[in-house]
Amino acid sequence: MAHTDSTPVYHGMTKHWDREAGYALWLPSDWVRYDLADERDGAIYTPYSDRHDTCFSAEKRKLEVSVRAKDMHILRQGFREGLDALPGVEVESQDETITSSLLTLEAQFTFLEGEARRKRWVRVVYWGNGQLILIAQGATPQEFDYWLPMFFNTMMTVEL
Repeated sequence: MAHTDSTPVYHGMTKHWDREAGYALWLPSDWVRYDLADERDGAIYTPYSDRHDTCFSAEKRKLEVSVRAKDMHILRQGFREGLDALPGVEVESQDETITSSLLTLEAQFTFLEGEARRKRWVRVVYWGNGQLILIAQGATPQEFDYWLPMFFNTMMTVEL
């Protein structure tokens, strides 16, 4: 999709609460929300009403064990193995953060979905036995770059 502006325009922001899961997201108010399939705890938000290949998603999972900083090596390994399993993956950046209450892994990468090259920014946040998976995806790398200001705003304002 060709965009005439160099960056997207905000028409308002809305705070999307998932009180039961324990997190909130700030998203553009005109984005469309869809529940995740298979009764998973989360949602997909997209700027388009007719497709969701460009989107922001959040999914909360309750783990069977509590995660601590000493587990970071195994989390890092599993995260990287998951990335490497994607068809045609090219990891552009990968990072992690450890605080007293949160462990975070993230990466930006491109991959193939069928014939389409997609770009994603994945951030996985762990606290206690909670896991929050955040994904910003562009239908193409160019589409990702166009929406990146809004993706960035949402990623950086998640409330736990």
